[in-house]
Amino acid sequence: MRTAGRVIAICVAAIGVAAAGRAAQAADPEMSVALVPAQVAIVEGDHDNFQAHHWMPQGYTGGVEEFSLAHTFADGTALSVDSHALIDQNDLGADILLKNDALGFFKLDYSEFRKYFDPTGGVYYPFSTYPSIDTTKDLKLDLGTFGLETGLTLEGMPELTFLYEREFKDGAKSRLTWTSVKEGSTTRRIGPSWQEIDEIADTFALKATHEMAGIALTGEQRWERVRTDTFREERSLATTGAASDGKIARQDQAPQANLMTTLLGGERSFLNDTMFVASAYRFAHLDSREFERLAEFNETGALQSFGHNKLDARADNDYDSHTWVGNATLMPWPWLSLGARLKSELIKREGNSTYPDDAAPADGIANTTAVSLINHKATRWGEGLALRFFGIPRTALYTELELEQARVLLREDRKSVAGQSAASASDTFNRETVTDVRRGTGTIGGRIDPWPVLDLTAHVRHRRNNNDYDDQRESTASGTALSAFIDAQNQHTDEFTTRLTYKPCRWFRSSFRYQFRDDDYDTRFEAQQAVKAGMRSHIYTYDVTLQPRPDLLTTASFSRQAAATTTPAAQATTANTPTFNADVKTWMLSADYTPQPAVMLNGTFLYSWASNFNDYTASGLPLGADFNRLDLTTGVTWATGEDTSVKAEYALYSYLPNSIAERGNYHAHVLWLEVSKEF
Repeated sequence: MRTAGRVIAICVAAIGVAAAGRAAQAADPEMSVALVPAQVAIVEGDHDNFQAHHWMPQGYTGGVEEFSLAHTFADGTALSVDSHALIDQNDLGADILLKNDALGFFKLDYSEFRKYFDPTGGVYYPFSTYPSIDTTKDLKLDLGTFGLETGLTLEGMPELTFLYEREFKDGAKSRLTWTSVKEGSTTRRIGPSWQEIDEIADTFALKATHEMAGIALTGEQRWERVRTDTFREERSLATTGAASDGKIARQDQAPQANLMTTLLGGERSFLNDTMFVASAYRFAHLDSREFERLAEFNETGALQSFGHNKLDARADNDYDSHTWVGNATLMPWPWLSLGARLKSELIKREGNSTYPDDAAPADGIANTTAVSLINHKATRWGEGLALRFFGIPRTALYTELELEQARVLLREDRKSVAGQSAASASDTFNRETVTDVRRGTGTIGGRIDPWPVLDLTAHVRHRRNNNDYDDQRESTASGTALSAFIDAQNQHTDEFTTRLTYKPCRWFRSSFRYQFRDDDYDTRFEAQQAVKAGMRSHIYTYDVTLQPRPDLLTTASFSRQAAATTTPAAQATTANTPTFNADVKTWMLSADYTPQPAVMLNGTFLYSWASNFNDYTASGLPLGADFNRLDLTTGVTWATGEDTSVKAEYALYSYLPNSIAERGNYHAHVLWLEVSKEF
């Protein structure tokens, strides 16, 4: 499928040209093409970090930046084609739409792009042998979609739509679960790890819409199938020479899932369109299965268990959900709108798993096997109210209230089955937990335009998420599952956002935006006092747009993100971590200048810096960021003819981090040449 999609993306221009040639017998189509004969990136320094930041490979690339075609046939059928193909960047795309309003449509689309990842792990500068490590794995991940959609729109008949879509991921990416690196008696988790991913998700859908007795009816049947194969490797390093300090952990996983959903809905307007009512029901059935193998090896690659190897573990889950939603909107007067929404959901899940354990010394035979059974039921209710008021000139006010209540029952029984060894008592865990959940969100906001030159918007929002856990049956009070050792967990969030826009004249516009968020977390463990944590952030943004002349447009902006985090670790005696403060500032300037009708100059300047590095190497890893980043782009576009133009651009990308906080500095020079033609 990927190969077919690439062929489509690369050849769609030729297909479009051929279609345009045939269509020219009736009328000439509109067509344009933009070619990139050369894109060259020269990188000095860490080219992996450059690619991860800009999603751009070093070296030479080229291809078709954009191809478009539009044509309307004599019978009213419209054809549109849009595509691009930058081969070396693996940036491909094609969209083809053939539409006749009296008959239906056919749509084909394909897109694929590549993400790059930095192979470097963490940094611990006191180490002399391993201050930082790069994995030798080439880390890049290709993501894409391929879709076919066709619809029938005959007058007086239900509208029918069929959809097929495939999403895929293929490649390798870095992980933040860094591995242990040991030098002398000091161990720090800075070693890089990576994961290979091969994932395909197929979706089939059949949808019908029809109006009957003034009711707009909708029905949809959807089937989804997901298949994933992943491989993860974590390699520990050490100067000690001990085999256990240089182990290699490899994990194979193969999750599979089949999802079927049925959706039925209807909506209608009443009372001369002053009242609108809608309702929908959704049924979903999920069947999932997962296979897993976790094995440890020594530095030579021989199987060796330094702890426990997991052999051919398996988990199965069946999940059913019934969801109903209904909403009504009433607008008795043009200046007042009232809305109400109700939601209910019933969830049932049953699962089982087997987890064979091959303890040291590893021989490929399970010593014991942990067998688990899970039964999960949940009921949820939700209510929503909304009010909008427009009765004051140049003013709009609104308020919203969202509530949710849930009751969740979780039963889990885990036991150990003997293999080469006797059953393990530590693998026994039984519980039955009832969780009461109460969530609520309230919002008040509005917009006011006191004068034509001034515009002000603002809203205040408060969220609550309270979870109370009642362990009615529990084999131990020190288990590892969430509700087995937590009595309650509450989160409170306050938000405030405002934006002020000032436009005194045609050529000047400026705005200021401020966002505030305060999160408080309160967790109460069994037989312990409540633990509090929190995070507070401020985001300031100011931008201005100037156009003093018709041929000159300039914009400028400044933003600052400031955040502070507090955790119980601030009171710890062994590894005291004070409140962490983060502060990142960014400047951006851009200008477009047209000195002559055939010539346009453009430039963009972006500078970002952070200085919130905290050196905790005495007790752990350095935390925070300390870097300077510069993106400078300039270019010229020359209209060589009425329908032809040539564009040349140059960019300088620079990234300079503090070497004791992060590795990955680089300077990059990028050149583009683009040729465009309209037909």
